[in-house]
Amino acid sequence: MPPCGIARPDPLPETLESPDVSEQIRFFVPGPTHVAREVLEAQVRPMIGHRSPEFKALYASLEPRLRQVFRTAGDVLLATSSSTLVMESAAISTVVSDVLNLTCGAFSERWHQIFLSAGRDADRVAVPWGQAVDPELVRQALRRKRYEAVTVTHNETSTGVLNPLAEIAAVVREESDALVLVDAVSSLAGARLEADEWGLDLVIAGTQKALSVPPGLVCFTFSERAAERAAKLPLRGFYTDLLRYRDKHRAGGTVTTPAVATVSALDRQLDRILEEGMEARWQRHLDLQATTAAWAADRGFTYPAPVPARSPTVSCLKPPAGIAAPGLVAGLAERGFTVGGGYGSWKPETFRIGHMGEVRPADLESLLAAIDSLV
Repeated sequence: MPPCGIARPDPLPETLESPDVSEQIRFFVPGPTHVAREVLEAQVRPMIGHRSPEFKALYASLEPRLRQVFRTAGDVLLATSSSTLVMESAAISTVVSDVLNLTCGAFSERWHQIFLSAGRDADRVAVPWGQAVDPELVRQALRRKRYEAVTVTHNETSTGVLNPLAEIAAVVREESDALVLVDAVSSLAGARLEADEWGLDLVIAGTQKALSVPPGLVCFTFSERAAERAAKLPLRGFYTDLLRYRDKHRAGGTVTTPAVATVSALDRQLDRILEEGMEARWQRHLDLQATTAAWAADRGFTYPAPVPARSPTVSCLKPPAGIAAPGLVAGLAERGFTVGGGYGSWKPETFRIGHMGEVRPADLESLLAAIDSLV
C-alpha cells in the first residue's frame, strides 16, 4: 500500500482553486456529467512522468480520500480505461466457471455478456426493465446451485432503477461464499454505498458519472477474498490481471501509463466531494430526485420504476400522451439544455435526466422550467 503521508504536489494558483459559483449546469445526460471549471483546469498542470516522485506523491494522496468515498479500509485502485475493461478483468481474474448475473436493464446485461464472452458458465436472475432485483430471487438461485461470484449493477442507468445492493449482498453472504462484484459506475458518490459494511468484493466506478471528473479513469476496490480467488487462477491475462493492478498499486504506482491529467482532475474533485461530505452529497442527490418526482407527478410524466427502486442519480421518465420523448430531447437542445434520450427499446417512449454529480437545485429547476416551456 502506498504511504499516505507523502506530500502532495504544489496546489494550483489561487485563481484556479476558487470555484466559479456562477457556473450554471445545462448538461444533464446520465454521464459523462458536468465538470466544474476548477476541476477541468487542474488538468493543465505541467506534465509529469508517471514514475516520477511528483506523480508518486500525487498518487499516494488519492487513496485516503478514495477510501472515504468507497467507505472502505482496503485498497482502492486506478485503471486508465472505461469501466467495462475492469468488468471484463473481473470475469477473467476471479471466476473459473460459474457466475450468477443479476440483470434488470442494458448495463446489468453487460455483465452477462462479458462473462459469456470470457467463456464462463453464466446464469441469470433477470427481471423486467423498470424493476429492481428482488433479493429473495437471488436467495432461491443460490440455493439451487453454487456460484463463484454474483454480479450486481447498483444503479441501472438505462431504466433509472437503484437495486437494493445492501440486501442483495447480505443474501449472497448468508447463502454462499460467492464474491460480490458490483458495477457502481453511476451510483458511487451519488447514492449510499458502503463497500466494507455491505461485504462487497469488487466495486467499480468510472470517474465520469457522479464523481464529476472527465472520462478516462476507473476507480475500484479489490478485496482480500477476491485476491485470494484470483491467485488460484493460472491465466488472468496481462492487462486484465487484477492482481497485477493491486501489487503495482501497493508498490506506489499504476500498471501502465495512466491518464496523468485526469488524475490531477480527480485529485481536485476528491477535495470538493469531501468538503461537501458523503452524507450531504447523498442527501443532495435524494433531494434532486424528489424535486424531479414532484414536478413529474404534477405534469403527468411517469416513472417506469416504482418509488422504492427509483435512482437518486438519474430519472427515467415517460412524457404524457401526445408528447414525443425524442422531440422533447431535441427541443431542450435548441434551448441549450442536454438530457439523455431513452435507451434501447425504450428510446421512443422515455428520456432521462441525469441529476448527478455537481447538479444543484437551481440547475435542476432551470431544466424543469425549460421542459415546462415545451409542453
